Amino acid sequence: MNPLDRLAAMTSILEDVGGPFSMRRDLQVMRICMVLLATVAMLAIGVAAADILAPTAVAVVLALVLAPASAALERLRLPAGLAALVVVVATVSVLVFAGLKFAPSVADVVKRGPAIMHSVEMKLSPIRKQLAAVENASQQISHGTAAAQGGKVVPVVESDGVLYALASTAPGILAKIVYVTVLTIFLLSTRRHYTSQLILLPRTVAGRLRMARICRDVKSRVSGYLFTLAMINVGLTVVTTVAFRLAGIPHGLLWGVAYGLLNFVPIIGPTTVIVASAIYGLINGHTIWQMALPPVLLLSIDTIEAYLVQPWLLSRRIVVSPVAIFLVVAALVWMWGAYAAITAIPALILLHTIAMHVPAMRPFGMLLATEQGRG
Repeated sequence: MNPLDRLAAMTSILEDVGGPFSMRRDLQVMRICMVLLATVAMLAIGVAAADILAPTAVAVVLALVLAPASAALERLRLPAGLAALVVVVATVSVLVFAGLKFAPSVADVVKRGPAIMHSVEMKLSPIRKQLAAVENASQQISHGTAAAQGGKVVPVVESDGVLYALASTAPGILAKIVYVTVLTIFLLSTRRHYTSQLILLPRTVAGRLRMARICRDVKSRVSGYLFTLAMINVGLTVVTTVAFRLAGIPHGLLWGVAYGLLNFVPIIGPTTVIVASAIYGLINGHTIWQMALPPVLLLSIDTIEAYLVQPWLLSRRIVVSPVAIFLVVAALVWMWGAYAAITAIPALILLHTIAMHVPAMRPFGMLLATEQGRG
């Protein structure tokens, strides 16, 4: 065989060998592009349909929280629908009662708004004196802007205040509360039926076994996590209330309930309450210790709860990494608002559980998981 024929034969062999590899690489690139496009499409749909998706997600989370209580009533021979109705109505009644209970305190804080702002300005006056140069520059810029507009200062249109804002947003909030309540009742009463339908959805026995394991693990991890977290937050409410009352800080029960409720929202909730307590201490405190006492108390309670209580009670249920939690919380707040961040950890645990049972998604599940969640 001459050299040209030999070269042609080797080229033919390389093409035969490289063809499948090239096709496989192209398929991988196409798959990655499809995943990226699907992710972008889901984000766009999430933003566009926020008014319906956000309360739906909250209703699903609330149903998972209340599932153990509903199951306990069903073991007492109550029908599923009646048990769901009793649990949801009792929960909503407690929340409404709490809202009515603390309405006078909140109204008092709103009424004292101007005095509070004046007190903050007085206590921050030393800092403002240090920033006098910046303030003078700002005033010069504002005067220049007024001169550019013909010497007329553009008036700022003010609303009718907090009551006007509440009145304008009340119908939308009430509609969402009714939607979440009704959907939660339906989800609780029909959860066994839909679980059975999900298990029977795959056509093969292996697929049905996998789906049954997924449903079992989701119930154990997500519902168990939320119910345990709810019990922790009840304890936080009691501890915070007692600590604030022993310290002589007014509205101790209000602070306790606020901290217990907002602790359902990862990262954002506790941080908001601690910052609010720091502002409250700055307004009402007359010494440095009185100013620092509210945030110091909440920081101490939060440290004990985050580093001792939660790892002890929830270490087997929180299997997703803090980085994933932070990113999902940021995305949900951007898409649906701060209140929807309550769905971040349940959604991640659900996604991780499914990914660890599906071989094609297992690498993604490993990426989401902590060290204990990779087993």
